Amino acid sequence: MNPSATSAFPSEKPQATPNYNAIYSLPTIENNTERDRLDFQHTALRIALGSLYAGHDYVKTRLAPKNEGPQPSVLDVGTGSGIWPESMAREFPHAQVLGVDLTPVIPDSNTPSNCRFGYLDVNDGFASLGDSFDVIHMRAVGVWIQDQVRLVRDVARVLKPGGVFLWIGGDLNLYSENYEQLPRVEEGQEGWKQGRELHGIHEFKTLLEDSEYFTYRGQEDAFCPIGTWKEDTPETAWKQVGELFALNMGRMLPILGNLLVQSGRDKQTIDRWLA
Repeated sequence: MNPSATSAFPSEKPQATPNYNAIYSLPTIENNTERDRLDFQHTALRIALGSLYAGHDYVKTRLAPKNEGPQPSVLDVGTGSGIWPESMAREFPHAQVLGVDLTPVIPDSNTPSNCRFGYLDVNDGFASLGDSFDVIHMRAVGVWIQDQVRLVRDVARVLKPGGVFLWIGGDLNLYSENYEQLPRVEEGQEGWKQGRELHGIHEFKTLLEDSEYFTYRGQEDAFCPIGTWKEDTPETAWKQVGELFALNMGRMLPILGNLLVQSGRDKQTIDRWLA
């Protein structure tokens, strides 16, 4: 890794409220419940994908050890609990891995020596980073991005030519066990109310396909059950995936309910929805 990519990088930035982040609208990782939720989500996605990352062959090739020159480097934006970069640092012990978020992870004795953490608000741009990353990974951060066009430009600036950009997001629709999309209330229909616009994976896919900075290589879909209703297959422990996603959603919904109440929704209605 280019030393400028980390040495110029602020290692920490104090948060006004340690257990809650106003930008993220969720508790910070200093809240143990939120840290556990992110770890549940990580493990479920790893099992569903069958790997720590999509684009398996592209990533393995790009992060292969080099006989000379700097070894490969990885950037994880919106690193959460830090479990993904730590796992990548173990899988690629020759690579340098950096995880950044609004609340920096504090390394402990289990953190690999080739893994570092720091502060970054992605909406402020990547000016503090050097152009030295072979793989850039972003997972479950789309809803918090204020300008996706700028984000794509910023990522292109700090990604090495021929590098790999992995964007992992959730489809905000629900699907049946036969992978058929369930109906939803559209604008103008009874029951529709305008709320915060959510940037789903489909919109970002279009942005990448049309981008002058990237060659789009495709997407991988993983339909993840919520609950243990889906039977295991020889390849995938779907019951474990479903159990972990149920835990993830169970811990997130009360937090989102509080946000709805703060935005003016009726508390009794929200409590009934979450019961």
